[in-house]
Amino acid sequence: MNEQLHEMQQNMAYEELQRWLNDGIFTWTWWFMLGVFVIPWCILIRLIDRKRALSIWFFGLMVLILSSFLDDLGAEIGIWTYPVKLVPYSLIAFPFDFSIIPVAQMLIYQYFTTWKSFSLALVLQAAIFAFIGEPFSVWAGAVSYFGWTYCYSFVFYIVTGAFTRAFVNYWSRKQCL
Repeated sequence: MNEQLHEMQQNMAYEELQRWLNDGIFTWTWWFMLGVFVIPWCILIRLIDRKRALSIWFFGLMVLILSSFLDDLGAEIGIWTYPVKLVPYSLIAFPFDFSIIPVAQMLIYQYFTTWKSFSLALVLQAAIFAFIGEPFSVWAGAVSYFGWTYCYSFVFYIVTGAFTRAFVNYWSRKQCL
């Protein structure tokens, strides 16, 4: 059984590499995803408040963990697929989960310090990502949805940001005591 599983994994890895080399790398979608990965980090590096950097990075790491775990889970159960990967052997939605989502929410966390202002900014970010960014990503061929709606994504962004802020604030207070 283990040997069969190993052989299947090797075959899938080979097929994934071939698919990436033939249909992924240097396509328009690949360049789009490279930009989605690189540009947010360039913006964050210029804008991050270095005095609060530790809590901002902690916040971003938690968003990254949540979004990548749930994104991978959704792909595993067939709710969505990512036809083109930035690199052949990576997490499913590497540019989105490791860049644009956490960076956007890190900047919201940095600039909107009260729950009220944070929540309003989070709702705006969720609306932009869910109803503009995701339809564009579908159009660009970066993602395909099967039974998932943009409304679900809208709620996901809000819940992820709010939960993460509560979590980080809780642990930050514990540290100060």
